[in-house]
Amino acid sequence: MWHVRVHILLCFLSVRAASSQVSQFVTRNGNTLQREGRPFYFLGANAYYLMEQAARGDTATVKALFVTAKQLGMTVVRTWGFFDFPDSLNPAVIQFRPGVYNERALRALDYMLWQARLSGIRVLIPFVNNWDDYGGMNQYVRWRSELAEAPSEIPRYSQRDRARTVVGAKGQSYRVALTEHLGHDDFYTDAIIRAWFKSYLSSLAQRVNTYTGVSYREDPYLFGWELANEPRSSDRSGLMVTGWINEMAAYLKQVDTNHLVGTGEEGFDTGAGRYTFSFYNNQSWLFDGSAGVSFAMNSANSHIDFASIHLYPQSWNLSNAAGNIWISDHISVAAAFGKPLVVGEFGTLSQPTSTYDSWLTTALFDGAAGAVIWQLLEGQRPNDGFGIRCPHDGSVCAVLQSQATRFNAKSVGGSLPPPPAFSLFQNYPNPCLSGRQAFNGQTTIAYDVPGAAHVSVELFNSLGEKVATVVDAFQHAGTRKELLDVGSLPSGAYFYRVSIQPTNGQTASATKKLVIVK
Repeated sequence: MWHVRVHILLCFLSVRAASSQVSQFVTRNGNTLQREGRPFYFLGANAYYLMEQAARGDTATVKALFVTAKQLGMTVVRTWGFFDFPDSLNPAVIQFRPGVYNERALRALDYMLWQARLSGIRVLIPFVNNWDDYGGMNQYVRWRSELAEAPSEIPRYSQRDRARTVVGAKGQSYRVALTEHLGHDDFYTDAIIRAWFKSYLSSLAQRVNTYTGVSYREDPYLFGWELANEPRSSDRSGLMVTGWINEMAAYLKQVDTNHLVGTGEEGFDTGAGRYTFSFYNNQSWLFDGSAGVSFAMNSANSHIDFASIHLYPQSWNLSNAAGNIWISDHISVAAAFGKPLVVGEFGTLSQPTSTYDSWLTTALFDGAAGAVIWQLLEGQRPNDGFGIRCPHDGSVCAVLQSQATRFNAKSVGGSLPPPPAFSLFQNYPNPCLSGRQAFNGQTTIAYDVPGAAHVSVELFNSLGEKVATVVDAFQHAGTRKELLDVGSLPSGAYFYRVSIQPTNGQTASATKKLVIVK
């Protein structure tokens, strides 16, 4: 009997240890993420350069980045897991040729994951860049062009096509065509390239970390994978990229059954029907297939665990205020397919403190799983205009730390306590500036919503004429912080009115005065 009891106890401890290890992975339960059986919400940072710095011997920058992120309360870091280039003298290149890898660069990736583990921070890794930086999809196409056999005997691209480039939000670009037979889109469609890419997915997922002895696919400090960074194409239907995502995500799920898989896309679509288009400054290209991707189709894919968007309003001819609509719209679309949303990159070139506070408040209360700022800088990394150094950039760092605390608190309780009653606060700053001297003048309108309600926020001039609708949407409980773009409004006194129609409770409204000064 004693031996039976010991055997049962050992079996119990073995099962418990195994389940404990599995529970450390971030998983999906419907449209929420979980860790250790509890909800997981996060604020994180992009630091794309970590592997590169480690490969060049600058491990201090890697360590410092994770220290800073932890001090801010961040729990996820997004960083590149690729560098595809035929330069054997560059210590940071991971893949010299298809299937030919640089062990020094891979050990640098190992080191980065090890430091993440020591810091208690999880890492999100994309497999390839859409843009030509770090090789990108076009490097696979160049390798393909070096093979003797041509993919087609019929030329598909003219010299003019080969001169065309697509430019992204941060000035990144890729060439549409590289030869008369091959172009960027062949990364998605060519069978040989797809096989090369699958080999890379498999090699990275199954690699055993030289510092921890744990394979990547068994490492709970790997938050998950993204198939690409900002995939785009020339196919306005979006079907080309969607088909590629389906094939690659299904394959990756066979190789790695533990980790989440996302697309890494920006949020563009092939139809505007699911979005509050009137708030997007008539930027029809966002939803007409111009970028060659469909957020809705990609998010609906059964092999994709979380939906992905990025947010750069200045690059898209939008105001910072439209960023809140971009976030809430995509949360709703993702939720319709039972998927959590991750804001994988966000950045602004104007008034970052109030803007990030507003965007992160929307992400938090509307139910985004997480948001990852572009970018947190350490060491001598150059600033692309969006970079934040903490504690140097004091007010922005304070907002990030405060919001990280709230995301972490939501992880503990699953939700945040609602305000006790409806309240409207004075906008800030007030008076607010418009015109050129304000660059992109904006003010924040804050109010308490005690429970789920339809909310309208409207702006009126001194004659009582409505001049702007700031919000007209369903909102969850919380202290909301909406942005009002005043750059095009003339000087004068205005009045803003906030009205709520709760699903349960009494309708309420309040009005306050706002002053604009040029």
